[in-house]
Amino acid sequence: PHQRALCPLHPFHAAERPVAAPVDGNVAACPNCYCFACDAPVSACRHWRGGEPRVPAHCNAHAGSAEWRTQRSNAKRQRT
Repeated sequence: PHQRALCPLHPFHAAERPVAAPVDGNVAACPNCYCFACDAPVSACRHWRGGEPRVPAHCNAHAGSAEWRTQRSNAKRQRT
């Protein structure tokens, strides 16, 4: 498994800040991709495509963004 941003099959386009809609094809994922924000397989991510008010599209999440790293930490805390 690998983060969507590191997928060898689908190019990833990083946005500096979390945005509501998928960026330039980031919604595409292989079976081994997982959501960086949820730390779960893409198929289990409820926010992969965005669409909810004030919830950014998780397909755009990547480790290079401090905001996404914070969201990932918060999600892990909520699960425990």
